[in-house]
Amino acid sequence: MRTQHAGRDIATLRAVSLAFIACIALLVSAGCAAFGFDDVALRAKELAASAYKKPDVNLPKALQELTYDQYRDIRFRPDRALWRKAKLPFEVMFFHQGLYYNYPVYMHEIAADGVHDIRFDPNFFDYGKNELDPNALRGLGFAGFRVHFAINSPKYKDEVLVFQGASYFRALGTGQRYGISARGLAIDTALMSGEEFPRFTEFWIERPAPQARELRIYALLDSPRAAGAYGFVLRPGVDTVLDVREQIYLRQNVSKLEHVLLRREPAQRHR
Repeated sequence: MRTQHAGRDIATLRAVSLAFIACIALLVSAGCAAFGFDDVALRAKELAASAYKKPDVNLPKALQELTYDQYRDIRFRPDRALWRKAKLPFEVMFFHQGLYYNYPVYMHEIAADGVHDIRFDPNFFDYGKNELDPNALRGLGFAGFRVHFAINSPKYKDEVLVFQGASYFRALGTGQRYGISARGLAIDTALMSGEEFPRFTEFWIERPAPQARELRIYALLDSPRAAGAYGFVLRPGVDTVLDVREQIYLRQNVSKLEHVLLRREPAQRHR
């Protein structure tokens, strides 16, 4: 009888242990699912339910007065790229605020252990010939970002996707130099009342697996008359594909609303 009870106890312990391990594995695998499109959509809905608040210009005067060439002389240091040290298939580099890019864009990484802020650090950048005091730049945000992936050579990660300025973005395929450019949303284009330019204010980028061939990105959009949630799935290659999901909430009536998106459109290659 004792032997039978002992056998049952061991079997029960094994079953509990296996169930526990399965639960832990499920939690780890679902970690990135802890934040997703529905979370961004809820934020957009809450934004649209309140009055629009124009963001404050947080740029020091020195950055506001940069010329085009001076701004281009500010370069992100490749060795500081997100996921470079982890040797993941995708890497992310960021754009500095300055010139036309007055407002900060806030960045986050979605990892297995939760959502982490990606904070601006002047040490991420090489300022070239610009005489700027890095200590005066702390507290800024980014102006956007670009995604890198090896589409032309396994030895080098090329720029394959860029988000910078308003809701502009562009994607590149193999052998391409610029790519196809698009906007997340356009309001009242070519009307006498004037065009409204919604902007992506915040991004969440999901940390890819070591062998990942696609990258998931979420974005929050805001403007005086609309707020929106976006989900992007990037699949770079000979024909780079960008699947886009969106949900728009209006604060006020809009005369003309245009969704200028890349939906399963291959990037045209230079010949």
